Amino acid sequence: MCTCNAGVFIHQQLESIVNQTVVPDQIVISDDRSDDDTWTVLQSWAAATQAQRGIRVTLLRNDPRLGVTRNFEQAIRLLDTDIIFLADQDDVWTPGKVGALLECFAADPELLLVHSDAELIDEQGHDLGKSLFAALRLSEREQALVRQGKFFEVYCRRNLVTGTTAAFRRQLLDVALPFAEDWIHDEWLAACAASEGKVGMLADKLTQYRQHRTNVIGIPVGTVSRLMSYAIRVARTPRDEHLQYKLRRLQALRSRLVATNPAAVDKLALVDEAIAHYARRIAFGRSPVSRLASIRHEYKARGYHRFADGFAGMVRDAIHL
Repeated sequence: MCTCNAGVFIHQQLESIVNQTVVPDQIVISDDRSDDDTWTVLQSWAAATQAQRGIRVTLLRNDPRLGVTRNFEQAIRLLDTDIIFLADQDDVWTPGKVGALLECFAADPELLLVHSDAELIDEQGHDLGKSLFAALRLSEREQALVRQGKFFEVYCRRNLVTGTTAAFRRQLLDVALPFAEDWIHDEWLAACAASEGKVGMLADKLTQYRQHRTNVIGIPVGTVSRLMSYAIRVARTPRDEHLQYKLRRLQALRSRLVATNPAAVDKLALVDEAIAHYARRIAFGRSPVSRLASIRHEYKARGYHRFADGFAGMVRDAIHL
């Protein structure tokens, strides 16, 4: 678990973890220099948990702050368990979550990472009426790829794995460490798992995923104002900056594939296609006529739908000359 100014939500999350039907062997919590009373709360809770429950608890406090991805990487490195679960500071785990995910690993030795659906809740813990998977709006093509076990093809376009719902085998770290720049910890672990082995996706809602005003990473669901603010934030990202960011991510994934699994020629070919898609878009001409011709060509080649955000990507290319 990683924390930073966890506020009032931390108690409920911590208790939901230690009250699992299958109790964790070890808990590592890395605090990213909280300014509130989070560190004091963690120290008191850790002492009581070790004394009363016999669970090993390791606390870390960063100064200066590492940021979300590096903080998770640091915490993960200190775990010595065979299966590693990721936890945010403000969610709630259902009592059978750990047991359910462990059963998946026991049933299939080839599984490297498993994640589940979640119930979206608000600050007060009320159901927002939509699940995590529903909020992510998987397309028919993505759903078909998931059913076929072709997770890597999905992850070359976007991430479906939310860290707080996921667990993975320790051996995945042989591929994933160190975490790549420009990637969030959970999406990087998911992409590495899909490049190396099998990923499992459960329809069970095993986590209550809290959405609130101070989420570092969240799902734009609920009020119209939240959706509008998310859309405006995306629209304000300069096109070239967005495309270069996507290109860097794919290049980092390709480099890791070459270093860890060079025999995966099909996956390397797919990443190369995605890289070529973004490279072509970066090179689009600035005149409206040539730009529209290029967009039409990329659309016919299905690049937007295979590797980008579909129609939204076409609009982005059209309006940002």
